Amino acid sequence: MRIHFVIVLLFALIAVPAATAQNVPSEVQDELRQRGMTAEQARRQAEALGIDLSNPVQAAQRARELGVPESTIQRLLRAVQEQEAADEPDTANVVLPPILADTLAVLPDTSLQAERRLALARAAAEAQIETPLEEFAAARQLPYFGYNVFQNVPDAFQPSAVGPVDDGYIVGPGDELRLSVWGAAEFQYDLAVDREGRVFVPNVGQITVAGRRLEALRNDVRLSLSRSYAGLTSNPPSVSMDLTLTRLRPVQVFVLGEVARPGGYTVSSYSTAFNILYSVGGPLTSGSLRSVQVIRGGRVVSTVDIYNYLLKGYDSNPVRLQSNDFVFIPPRQITVAIEGAVYRPAIYELAEGEGMADLVRYAGGLLPDAYTKRFQIDRIIPFDRRIDPSIAREVLDYSLESVISGASEVPLRDGDKVTLSSIVDLVDNAVSVSGEVYQPGRYEIGDRIRTVRDLVREADGVTGMAHLEKANLVRVRDDSTEVLISVNLARAIEGDPAHDVYLRARDSLVVFSTKRLEAPRRVSIGGQIRAPGRYTLRDSMTVYDLLFAGGGLLDQEWLKDVYLERADLFRKLPDGKTEEIIPFNLTDALRQQSGGRMLLQPEDSIQVYPLTVEVIEDRFVHVNGAVYKPGRYRFTDNMSVEDLIIQAGGLTEAAYRDFVEVARAMRYTASGEREVVTHRVKLSGQGPEQGIDFRLGTNGTSSEARGFKLEHRDRVFVRVDPNFRSLETVSITGEVRFPGTYALVSEDEKLSSLIQRAGGILPTGYAKGGRYYRDDEQLITEVDEVVKGKEKADVILRPGDEVFIPPAPNAVSVVGNVVTEGLIKYERGRRLSYYLDRAGGTKEDTEDIILTQASGATFKVRRGLIPANPVVDDGAIIRVTQKPPKEEGERADVGKVFTESLAILSSTLTVIVLALRAFN
Repeated sequence: MRIHFVIVLLFALIAVPAATAQNVPSEVQDELRQRGMTAEQARRQAEALGIDLSNPVQAAQRARELGVPESTIQRLLRAVQEQEAADEPDTANVVLPPILADTLAVLPDTSLQAERRLALARAAAEAQIETPLEEFAAARQLPYFGYNVFQNVPDAFQPSAVGPVDDGYIVGPGDELRLSVWGAAEFQYDLAVDREGRVFVPNVGQITVAGRRLEALRNDVRLSLSRSYAGLTSNPPSVSMDLTLTRLRPVQVFVLGEVARPGGYTVSSYSTAFNILYSVGGPLTSGSLRSVQVIRGGRVVSTVDIYNYLLKGYDSNPVRLQSNDFVFIPPRQITVAIEGAVYRPAIYELAEGEGMADLVRYAGGLLPDAYTKRFQIDRIIPFDRRIDPSIAREVLDYSLESVISGASEVPLRDGDKVTLSSIVDLVDNAVSVSGEVYQPGRYEIGDRIRTVRDLVREADGVTGMAHLEKANLVRVRDDSTEVLISVNLARAIEGDPAHDVYLRARDSLVVFSTKRLEAPRRVSIGGQIRAPGRYTLRDSMTVYDLLFAGGGLLDQEWLKDVYLERADLFRKLPDGKTEEIIPFNLTDALRQQSGGRMLLQPEDSIQVYPLTVEVIEDRFVHVNGAVYKPGRYRFTDNMSVEDLIIQAGGLTEAAYRDFVEVARAMRYTASGEREVVTHRVKLSGQGPEQGIDFRLGTNGTSSEARGFKLEHRDRVFVRVDPNFRSLETVSITGEVRFPGTYALVSEDEKLSSLIQRAGGILPTGYAKGGRYYRDDEQLITEVDEVVKGKEKADVILRPGDEVFIPPAPNAVSVVGNVVTEGLIKYERGRRLSYYLDRAGGTKEDTEDIILTQASGATFKVRRGLIPANPVVDDGAIIRVTQKPPKEEGERADVGKVFTESLAILSSTLTVIVLALRAFN
């Protein structure tokens, strides 16, 4: 899980909007491959986990929270940085191109891509800092105060190249002024300040403007113009003038010290130190926010305290940056963490001379529940005071009241951890009441409330569900242990001193509910009702009430499916084990008569039955045989044979149309034997050859079929006409003149007739290899003998038979336990041994040789002293099987071997003797 998260994390740090495999660092690619993820999948996973892909600082912090090793984070961060350095040109020093003259040069790192690079560098730099204070802050999730302001910089807050400036702005080379004159004379000029700091005004001449504040410069220009336009200084003036700044000059400043990417930056001349820090992402957490230095000409001209902006919203005397200024961020000064009862617990930086009072002020002040008697400082012991080098911490307690009042000031040191406690949530002048009273809560103990009765009275009394025989008064002792005092609340309310106990501070009275002390009382109803289930038993609740709650029984349509003669009430007997059934008439109960008035008891259950207990609703009949849709059909009253046949789609073409047979459900005779009653129902009085067709939409008539009424569970059998014959076919394919499907012309048509009707076998056909299939199984027959006219080989065709005549293969297949398996060219008249020799012979562990001839006939070839050697057909298959391996430990049967050897020898001698006699 950790490595997987690191992959997602580091992909988020890649400073490209949509990374591809080419610009993902190799270290990250390796991690992605190990997890079987693509870069895009990692990006989506990061977003699903809530990681800001443009904020590596947040992502790195999240990884540390999950326990990812710091070394792993650093290794992959460096890899991403190296990739960035290789892929992107250096943008530290950017000179404004002339084409951007209308808009001041903006920071090179204001794009989304540059922001990611900056965040990456910031994360890598900050990851190298590991101090005990930071470990403490991370464990308690304390942020560094102020640094998060610089993490996400909106473009709206970048220094603007245009726009109004204050009158204190110092004009310099590169600025552009707009001179507007109106009244007796009217003109307007845009005046660019040249390198010598001068502008040229037509009809007036050159005016030196550099180094002058804008307010003073307006007066100087007015005096210069008044020489040509006297109306500017007349009383009243007849000519008006205004001088504004239309374009700010770019200046180059250098940001150094504790920043992620130190270097030179081109910014607006209206920028301050805060603007440049905001633009470059702010200081690292190792850098100071309290003493940012602006260095000009080798000396510090201003020290900026960023806390002024963060806590007050302004700086009283901001310094405008000029070209070649240096903004230097020194290391952080006194760093102190504060947690506990303050509004902004965090890590703060203190300036020289600041102490505990300043820290509390920076933290937003104390919370209302702060414990002011004491606060604690966890301090690192200075080097010169350490007695044991391994023990370098001490805990100091101080009075927070003295600090708040200003009576004393507690100095703080770098690395201090300040903890402010909260007061205990205890009230020393109150008692409480809970449970079955109208106004539960805490009440002040005093003149109005001294006893239990007083407390109940102040709570507006007990509710009707209050259990008055017992209430609990819980009292807290001085040692914080609790004691239980049982109170009879009824007597206490009456003023009985034995139970109207005097109260003490922090006492708690609990008034119980009678419902809590009683088991839930429930009844149930089920069966043919609308809302079966369990219901709360109320006092005086009757059978009718529960029937009413069950729903549906007052609906006349619903009652059509309800058995109204009887319903049952099931009631547990006092022993809690056995149950009795109390039947009642449901009709009377619904009229609130007799059984409907019975009072219910806990755990009573009513069962309402459906009408099917009296009437069989699932009634059916069957029809089988020569109908279009044989099967089971719903039985209806007065249903006839004709009705059933019509519902079954009518008679098929093969149906016997003279009569149908109806079998009636089995009955028991007087002797106790079962019998089936059958009926023959005529379909037509005209004879079977003129029988009607009971298909849907026909108008045939049959009084007997229509008049014979069926009963539940009857079965109707429609027989197949024995004289009906449908058109039946066979097929022949392959090397015949007219392959295809043929109709059987007679019941005893033979294969020879089919071949003849197909035009005979082509010269390319191989009759000996012909295959005959019936019901997807091969029927072994010698088609070549059929072609020659031998009647013994001929076969009577059956519907669906298939015949295939292949072309001559001119090869024999030898497979199995031979040296070389494969196809061997067919040689007419050659025998088995020839093809086995051509295959390299059989191996020693051969068990059997099986020959399948072209017709499909298969034989096991005899082996032994006088082996068989049959002639092999073209297209035959020779299979040589292998003996199964002997199981380990199996021994040869010596007796069996001897007996077999003796039999073989005897056979051999017999053959030799017969051979000699034949030749003699």
